[in-house]
Amino acid sequence: MPQAPPPGDAWSEALLDGANLRLAEEAAQAAGVPIERWLERAIRRACSGPGKITVLPPGALSEADAEPARRSPWRLLPLLAPPLLLVAAFAWLAQPPAGAGIEVALPKAPEVQVALPPATAPAAPAAGPAPSDPAQLALWLEPRAVHGDPVAQYRLGTLYALGKGVAKDYARAAPLLHAAAESGLAEAEYDYAVLCEKGYGVAQDPPQAIAWYRKAAAQNNADAELALGYAYAKGIGVDRDMAQAAQWFRQAAEQGVIDAQYNLAFLLEHGDGVAKSTADAFGWYAIAAAKGDQGSKDAIDRLAKSLSPAELKAAQAREAELQKSVKPER
Repeated sequence: MPQAPPPGDAWSEALLDGANLRLAEEAAQAAGVPIERWLERAIRRACSGPGKITVLPPGALSEADAEPARRSPWRLLPLLAPPLLLVAAFAWLAQPPAGAGIEVALPKAPEVQVALPPATAPAAPAAGPAPSDPAQLALWLEPRAVHGDPVAQYRLGTLYALGKGVAKDYARAAPLLHAAAESGLAEAEYDYAVLCEKGYGVAQDPPQAIAWYRKAAAQNNADAELALGYAYAKGIGVDRDMAQAAQWFRQAAEQGVIDAQYNLAFLLEHGDGVAKSTADAFGWYAIAAAKGDQGSKDAIDRLAKSLSPAELKAAQAREAELQKSVKPER
């Protein structure tokens, strides 16, 4: 085995100045070897030159020949150490820290063009008459509603609103009825107005409900006329106005709406929003009573007891005249 250098030629840190020593220590620490071994390796590599290194077999050199070979590197150290240290230290410092990634500019990936399949058209409505069973009717109406049939939208919307053949679902009923109302279907305009007034499936919005009631009433929808009468009588979505209430009740009463006939009679009896008229009140009560309204029957009995025979006869004659203004039963 090689012998350590003699004390006279031994390696000593005193051969280096402070700056070079620090660089050597950092490079040796990074390589994971003692500083002496690192320096020896660096010197041997520098002395060997760029050519091939020949490895001699054991015993090829005598002890005397080997001694100068072992000692010569240490004698050259004072001259070689500074440049070697600088080269090695800068090489070490140029290395990226452990775990650090190297940024590589990758070529931009080409954009992938995805061809979307064409939208599937809704199934065509099945031919044939509408089923009588509500559940089957809902299935029959669905494709027609999807194809924009306002009547199908209205009928399917009412099934969801009433829970007939399907689970009651105002959230599904509202858009169907709204679509049908937008087409100008009076029944849908009225039903959608009810949802707006009550807040069923949509945000509660009485003024919006009044707007839809008016559209339906403009098409002589009696239910919408009755609803407007109540709205003005109670101040729902509009300012309270009994004269307007009486006007709308009269329009609905003349279309045969029993509740409107009773309400109008009540206003005539008490002179609320209209001129007081016991004969007209008796006449409208009688018309509603003829259709089975119990409240109207009770009102006739009460008024009849307060009228003289002549007044009662006049009131009965007025009933006959008012009956002529009523349209055929709805």
